[in-house]
Amino acid sequence: MNNLLSLKPYLLRYKKNLWWGFLFIILTNLFAVIAPNYIGRAIDIMNSNFELSDVLRDTGIYFLFSLLSGFFLFLVRQNIIVASRHIEFDLKNDYYRHLQTLPRRFYNTTSTGDLISRGTNDLNAIREFLGPGIMYSLNTFFRLLFALIAMIAISPKLTLFALLPAPLLSYSVYKIGSSMQKRSKSIQESYAGITNLVQENLSGIRVVKSYTRESFEINRFEILNKEYYRKNLSLGKLQALFFAFLTAMTAFSLLPVVWVGGINVIQGSMTVGGIAQFIVYVSMLSWPIISIGWVTSIVQKAASAQIRLNEIFSIKPDITEQERETPKEEQVTGSLSFRNIRFHYPGQESNPILKNITLDIAAGSKVAIVGATGSGKTTLVNLIPRLYEPAEGSILLNGRDIRSFPLKTLRELVGFVPQVNFLFSDTIAHNINWGSRDNDVNEVIEASRIAMLYDDVEDFPDGFETMLGEKGINLSGGQKQRACIARAIAWKPLLLVLDDALSAVDTDTEARIFEALLEKLPETTILLISHRISTVKNCDRIIVLKEGTIVESGTHEELLEQKHLYAELYNQQLLEEEILSIS
Repeated sequence: MNNLLSLKPYLLRYKKNLWWGFLFIILTNLFAVIAPNYIGRAIDIMNSNFELSDVLRDTGIYFLFSLLSGFFLFLVRQNIIVASRHIEFDLKNDYYRHLQTLPRRFYNTTSTGDLISRGTNDLNAIREFLGPGIMYSLNTFFRLLFALIAMIAISPKLTLFALLPAPLLSYSVYKIGSSMQKRSKSIQESYAGITNLVQENLSGIRVVKSYTRESFEINRFEILNKEYYRKNLSLGKLQALFFAFLTAMTAFSLLPVVWVGGINVIQGSMTVGGIAQFIVYVSMLSWPIISIGWVTSIVQKAASAQIRLNEIFSIKPDITEQERETPKEEQVTGSLSFRNIRFHYPGQESNPILKNITLDIAAGSKVAIVGATGSGKTTLVNLIPRLYEPAEGSILLNGRDIRSFPLKTLRELVGFVPQVNFLFSDTIAHNINWGSRDNDVNEVIEASRIAMLYDDVEDFPDGFETMLGEKGINLSGGQKQRACIARAIAWKPLLLVLDDALSAVDTDTEARIFEALLEKLPETTILLISHRISTVKNCDRIIVLKEGTIVESGTHEELLEQKHLYAELYNQQLLEEEILSIS
């Protein structure tokens, strides 16, 4: 329950709606409790010589008050339920906004399906608490309060008999409510597992079909779904038992009322109208008492859901920044310096990925980074836009520590094409334009020409308006890479990082792309990670990494003369090409 206190700021945003809802709840219950008084009066009038007009007057007032009670109940819903929808809207925005700030390490260890489950199923459970949960809790409280006051006014003794089941009821709500929360949390975790499995299967459907594992995946889904079904059934049985118990307790409370009340009528200490009015009040307590079980279920689900949401909200970004003045773009050049950089992943202090990296890159130069798999190439370039922070050392952009730049400003200066390509389920034009600040069609075309994608797109029936499937599934691997390169070019970056971004294109296309980059982006500093010597040999400078340290640096010719690691890589690729040409 304490976890639900974190919703207080959201409730305060809509306190006006909630206060109006609170007032209308009082009014709807006030009129509901006053109305039976006129039923009792009408019955007592009919027990003697009476005028029909008197009976019609009292019954008319009863219907009027019932109508007013219903009208104010409508206003209750218009305020409290609507406020809950607003809070749900705010929570979803805050949740999604928070996800955008979380570090890479978080996404490396958290499944997409689990995040989707928390943002849908769990948020819906919280919305039910904020709307129906709050509304029916207050409604139950005031219905019980007003009805009990009216019952005590009629007969304190009868009220005592009507409340005989109350201690047992309170204990049952406490015990069963605790069990409901545990089962609700388990259900939400199972739902997250199902969501994650479905998301992975749909994203990797080509792999599933390629290995003919449809039956295997269907069986996995059925196992998880059966477990989810079993847990829901268990909770449903508990809820059914709870509701049945509450209904039985309500009915049981009528027995002593009718018995003792009947004796009082016979003895003349109560009128028939009075006992009828009292029974109406006891009946009025039926729904509030029964709703205790329903509200308890809602609250327990919401408490479990809020625990899961708070787990995400409690995670803070690794990369922090202070508010600083944004430098003018014309004041910043693409000169880059690495000073004694040391980096290790969390929990791997004894196994650093980068060690004592010191490197200066002039503005507008084209620098290649080569090395064996695991040498630290990708990690090094990931430090530039501060996707990770070095454990030691600093990185300077234009002579200024990148940590002094506002994070948004820094990342706007860098165009990044990672190893794993990602395209949105949108048109090719929008995927390229997604990386553009100006929304200019001509820039999309120009960027696609530089990336050698233009001719391919022109062959599509809808050209740049061709819709892509999930992750660009209807493009080839090379086309995906070139689309991502075009997106980075359209961003007009000061620094362009190509992290093995040309691996899926042939050597001829790769060379043409690189030539176009040199011609069209002469002032842009380019960092190119590649395994092909044929590509990097035309760079101004080549950096060779081995086990996280720089072992060689120079031009293609200079490194060949040194006859070390770079020369070995070059000779190895020459040999592979000769073997392929012979075969």
